[in-house]
Amino acid sequence: MTFQSKKAWRLQEFAAHGGNVNCLSIGKKTGRVMVTGGEDRKVNFWTIGSPVTMSLSGHNAPVDCVNFDDDEEHIVAGSSSGIIKLWSIEKAQLVRTLSGHKANISALGFHPFSHFLASGSMDTNVRIWDTRRQGCIFTYKGQGGRINCLKFSPDGKWVVTGSEDGTTKIWDLASSKVLHEFKLHQGSVTALDFHPCECLLASASADKTVRFWDLETFELVSVSSNEAKPIRDIIFSPEGNVLLSGAEDSLRVYGWEPSRTLDSLCMFWGKIYDMKIAHNQLISGSFHHTNVSVWVVDLSKIKPFNGDINPIDEGDVPASEHASSVAQPAVTSKVDVTSKELYPVNEAAPRKQSPKERVQSGGAKRTPPLAKRNISCEPKTEVPAHPVSRTPPPARAPRQNPSTPPKVTRSPPQVRRSPPQVRKSSPRTLKNEPEVKQKTPPQVRRSPPLQHWENKNQEENVRAMDKLDLADPKPEVVSITEQGCIKSLMSGHRGVRDNLETRLRNLQYVRSVWNKGDLKRALEVAIDLDDLGVTVDMLQVMQCRPADWDLQICTVALPAIRNLFHSKHENYLFVGRSAGPRTG
Repeated sequence: MTFQSKKAWRLQEFAAHGGNVNCLSIGKKTGRVMVTGGEDRKVNFWTIGSPVTMSLSGHNAPVDCVNFDDDEEHIVAGSSSGIIKLWSIEKAQLVRTLSGHKANISALGFHPFSHFLASGSMDTNVRIWDTRRQGCIFTYKGQGGRINCLKFSPDGKWVVTGSEDGTTKIWDLASSKVLHEFKLHQGSVTALDFHPCECLLASASADKTVRFWDLETFELVSVSSNEAKPIRDIIFSPEGNVLLSGAEDSLRVYGWEPSRTLDSLCMFWGKIYDMKIAHNQLISGSFHHTNVSVWVVDLSKIKPFNGDINPIDEGDVPASEHASSVAQPAVTSKVDVTSKELYPVNEAAPRKQSPKERVQSGGAKRTPPLAKRNISCEPKTEVPAHPVSRTPPPARAPRQNPSTPPKVTRSPPQVRRSPPQVRKSSPRTLKNEPEVKQKTPPQVRRSPPLQHWENKNQEENVRAMDKLDLADPKPEVVSITEQGCIKSLMSGHRGVRDNLETRLRNLQYVRSVWNKGDLKRALEVAIDLDDLGVTVDMLQVMQCRPADWDLQICTVALPAIRNLFHSKHENYLFVGRSAGPRTG
């Protein structure tokens, strides 16, 4: 089968780091650059299809999270020590070092058109940084677990976070408060993405589903069918007509109203970590141990990009067809990849249409994602507005009015709302956007959604962010009982409490053996528990009893001491260095 007939293929696989790879990110602007971080404490910058372009050092602990800014001019990387470092790609030098988190950095994201950076950590906190002032301006607390992912809204006014406890929170940057919290996922939230045009949010989870949320009413729109394995990443298409989701063994294309699977490919990419769309191709990266793989999917050969908008039956996708559609070249340490392989010559890069062009074209070649709903963050048509209700109205038959546009065809099971009504502007609307007159041709079901997340007022939003009070907001004075106060304090430290309780049980077990007078057996039990914290506690106690060290104790302790030298905790390294009998 020739290259042109493949739907997906592995572009290259290479050894990226001297230790295990922990994270990677692909540039959003071009899809041709990638950054990786690993256990070797390095951050490597790559041009896809070429050897390493630049290696950045400076972290003193393994790198757990990396990301590009939207212009691909800066790289940010967070380590397991809670330190964040920002580099300039052009100058190849460190620009900023940000500290404040107390645990591993697990998520990073740049503001869409400003100098702000958001970070999430295993300490359950979200911090907003001003990279010009080298300081934290806001700290958001209250997440119930590790922050797995975060993303700024396209207008830059919100930041949304997904955590290990399965909740998704929307934070308003101006008020520093939670606008809403979604709790319906049954597993940890693994990925988030905003619709490029509509007020719609998609969240993926370890429960193997994708959920779509209406950001006007904060209601669930639909849920995807269950995948075979947890979903690791999601991305809306640039036009916003479909959502692509990547699990360890598959790529799926979803529509959401109604919920449907448009296409599915069996993939072999393993731990898929990031996906970007460029030049009508899906560029994705995955890693295994020290190796990184780059994958390409030709979107023009899968639904609905190929013109076929009919959904597939979940059980009727032959595995052989998928397997034959994915090409896997031999693994090489260096691959000579031309731009022709990554971006076919016979296919020009797609150009984004303006809102006016999309309205005039009528979207005849695609089915709009929200053809049966009219979500808008602000009214766009010049017709009288009707009263707004945050509670969706009950389904009823459309009213007969000769002055209204042609009726939208709906099947009864999917009718959830009355015919689309133009809503008044809400407090979270984008301001000063030009009004666009509706020019829907009579034969088209409805015009495609307009650019409600348009960034035409970037300067206004930047000025608004600059006027914010950069000091942490004063806490609200509320009446709370002593029991409620204790519960509130404990909720943010649940993970630490569980770890300490486990440590206590292990130490009690070791002490029971110690009390029997068998020191060698007590040390063996501490090591067999596979908890370095217990081993360190045991060695520290033994340092106070130098007379108890003999050849047998040293033989048992040496392997454990060697493991401490590979630890990322400075205290463990100190104990390992000072452990052992003292002479003279």
